Amino acid sequence: MTEADVGGIDGGAALRTKILPLLAGYWSFGQFWGVWVILVFEFQRHHGLSDSRLGALYALLSIVAIATMLVVAPRLQHFALGVSVPASLGTLAVSAFVLVVQPTSLLWLTFPLVGAGNGLIDVYMNVAGQREETRARRPVLQWLHASYALGGVTGAAAAGALRSLDGDFRIGIAASGVALLATAWWNGRRGSRDRPPREASTVFSVSALRRTPALWIPALVVLFAFLVEGSMDIWSGLYLREQLGASAGAAAAAFVAFAGALFVGRLFAARVLFGLGPRRTILVSGIGAGVGGTIAVLSGSVPVVAAAFLLMGLAISAAGPAGFSLVQETGADPSGAVAAVATIGYTGFVWSPPLLGWIADTVDLRAAMSVIVIATLGIVASGVVAARGERPA
Repeated sequence: MTEADVGGIDGGAALRTKILPLLAGYWSFGQFWGVWVILVFEFQRHHGLSDSRLGALYALLSIVAIATMLVVAPRLQHFALGVSVPASLGTLAVSAFVLVVQPTSLLWLTFPLVGAGNGLIDVYMNVAGQREETRARRPVLQWLHASYALGGVTGAAAAGALRSLDGDFRIGIAASGVALLATAWWNGRRGSRDRPPREASTVFSVSALRRTPALWIPALVVLFAFLVEGSMDIWSGLYLREQLGASAGAAAAAFVAFAGALFVGRLFAARVLFGLGPRRTILVSGIGAGVGGTIAVLSGSVPVVAAAFLLMGLAISAAGPAGFSLVQETGADPSGAVAAVATIGYTGFVWSPPLLGWIADTVDLRAAMSVIVIATLGIVASGVVAARGERPA
C-alpha cells in the first residue's frame, strides 16, 4: 500500500504526521525572529552598533541568504527532505547560539551564518510544504506561513516577559536556538525520505521574467510586501523602544498585535482571495497597510501604534499570497514563475536594511519607518496596474 493510499484511508492522521513537524519547524523560525525583534535593542547596545552598521550586517545576512538559495540549496537536492529540512533548522539554531557568544569583531561572520540558515529554511521548508500540499490537496503552505507569524507572536511575548523580569537578553536568543534544535530533531524523525523534485534545482531563476514580462507585476507586489514584513521584523522593535521610549513589555505587546494579525490574516487569506480576487485584494491590502503605517509613524502613543500595527498586520497578510495568485494568470510555467517572483521579493531584504539603517542614523527611526509606508504605496500602485491590465471575460 502506498503512502497516498494510506492518506486516502486515514487522511487526517497521515496529514498530521507529515505536516505537524513542518508547522513546528516554521513556528520555531518565526520564534527566532520574534525574539530577535524585541531583544535586538539590547544586542545593539551590547555590541555598540550604530543603526547604519546594524543595517549593513542585515544586508550581509540577506545577500548570503539569497546566495544560499541560488547556489547551496540546489546542490543539496540529492539529500532526502528528512535530512535537508532538519539541517536547515539546525543551521539557524547554531547561528542563534553563536550570536550569544560571538565577540563584536566577528559579527561579520555570524550574520552570514544566520543568512545561510534563513536561505536553507526558506527553500526546503517550502519545498516540503509544497510536496505535502500537492499530496493532501489542502492549503499546507498557507498553514506553514501562518505558523511563522504565530512564532513571531510567541517569540516576542517571551522576549518581552524576559526583559520585564530583567533577564539577560542572551537567554532569550539561546532559547530560540533550543526551539529550532527541537523542531529539527522532530523533522529528522518524522520527515519525508523523498528527495526534492528536480525543479527545485532552479529554485530562484529569474529567466521567467524575460520570457513573461507580465510577471513583473506580481513580482513587485511580493517585493513590497516582503519589504514591509521584513522591515517590521527588524526595525519595529527598535522604533518602539528607542524612538518612542517603550518598555520591552510594551514593545512586545505592539509587535504581538502585528504578528498576531498577520497570523489570523494568513489563515483566512485563501478565503479573502476567493471572495475579492487577487487584484482587489492587493489594493485593499496596500491601502490598509498604508493607513496603519501612517498612523504608526505620526503617533507618539505606544497603544495607538500597537493598534496601527494590528491593522498593518491584518492588511499586509494577504498581499504576498495575492501576488503569487497573479502568477497563474500570466500563463507562465508555475514552478519557474513562482521562483522568479520570489527572487525579486527577496531582493527587498538586501537593499532595504542598509537604506533604513542609513536613514535612521542620518535622521531618526521615525523617518526609517516612513520608508515602510512608502512601500505600501508600491503595493497599491502594482494593484492599480494589475487591475488596468485585467481583461473582461
